[in-house]
Amino acid sequence: MVAPNASAPMTIRYLERPQLDPALWDDCIAESTQRLLYAFSWYLDSLTTGEGAPHWGGIVAEQEGRYVAAMPIVYKKKYGIRYAYQPDYCQQLGIFSREAIDLKPWSTSFFEQLTRHFKWVVSYRFNEKNDAEFQFPGVFAPVKRFNHVLPLNEPYKDLYQGYATDRKINLNRARNTGWLVDDQTDIRPLIQLHREHNEEKAVGSSTKLDLTIYERFANAVDQLKSRGVARIWMARKEGEKRAEAGGLFVLDRDRIIYLFNGASQTGRKQQARLWMINRIVDEFAGQPLVFDFESPAVGAESVKAYYQSFGAESRPYTEISYNHLPRLLTYARTLVRGFRYTR
Repeated sequence: MVAPNASAPMTIRYLERPQLDPALWDDCIAESTQRLLYAFSWYLDSLTTGEGAPHWGGIVAEQEGRYVAAMPIVYKKKYGIRYAYQPDYCQQLGIFSREAIDLKPWSTSFFEQLTRHFKWVVSYRFNEKNDAEFQFPGVFAPVKRFNHVLPLNEPYKDLYQGYATDRKINLNRARNTGWLVDDQTDIRPLIQLHREHNEEKAVGSSTKLDLTIYERFANAVDQLKSRGVARIWMARKEGEKRAEAGGLFVLDRDRIIYLFNGASQTGRKQQARLWMINRIVDEFAGQPLVFDFESPAVGAESVKAYYQSFGAESRPYTEISYNHLPRLLTYARTLVRGFRYTR
C-alpha cells in the first residue's frame, strides 16, 4: 500500500461512469477506511444496467495518477431533470478515502462538486464513518439515521448472553423445529419467496413498485457469488423439500451484511430467520468482524427493535437532501415517485 503524498497536488472532479477508471476506483474503495461493498464499480454497474436502470457517476480526488478518495452517486432522469437518490441494496454510500487522507479540509470540495452537478438530491446517505470525519452543511438538511451492528469479537457464549430473553426463548423453539439449511448458488428463488410472502408488507399495498430492480439485484448477487463473498441460505424443515425462509449474507473483509431475506408464514412463526442469523453469529464468533443487520433507514421500528434484541449497537449515519432547482422547476418534485424499498 502506497501512502498518498501530502505535498502532491490533488484534483477533485465529477466523472460519469464511462469516464471513470474502474481499476483505480475499486482500488480506492478496497483500501479505504470506510470500505463498503456497495461502492465497488462492479456492484454499482450491476444495479445500473438493464431495463429501467438508473445511472451512476462519481466524484474522485486524484493524486499522482491514483484515486485517493471517491464518492459514488446514483441518479435518474425524468422530464429532462437529473436527480440523485439512494438506490435499493445500497444502504450507505458517501466518501471513501485512503487512510492518510484527512477528509475534513477536502469535504467542502466534494460538496461543491455535488451541488454543481446535481441541483436536486432526493436522498443520499453517507457511510457511518463519514459522520466523524466532517460536518454536513445545513443547506443539505442533514438527518441522522441509525443502523444496527453486532460486533462478533467475543466468544459465542458471551454474545448469546446479550440476546434478549424473547430471542433466547424463540431460538430454543427454532432449534426444536429441526431446520436444515441449503446453500444456494442463485438468489432468484429467495427473491420469489420474498415476493410471495413479504413484499406487500415491506412496500405497502398501495405503492407502485419498480419490479425491474429485482433482476438488477439478482445480477449484483451473481457478482458477489462469483467473488466468493455471498452465502445464499434457504431453510427447510427436516424431511421436506419446500423452503420456508432464506437469507443472503455477504462477507466482506471485516463485515457480514444481512443483505436480503424472506420467509413464509411458517418460516416466520417458527423462527427460521432467527435460527439462520444465530448460526452465522455462532460460526464467526470470536473474530474481528461485525454483523450488519442493515436496518431500514425510515420506519419499521419493530424491525429495528428486533435487531437490537440481539445485543446489536446502534450506529448513526447521515442522510441529506436538497432542491436547488430554479423556482419554475420545483414542481418536478411532485412528478417523481417510486423511491420505495423492496424489503
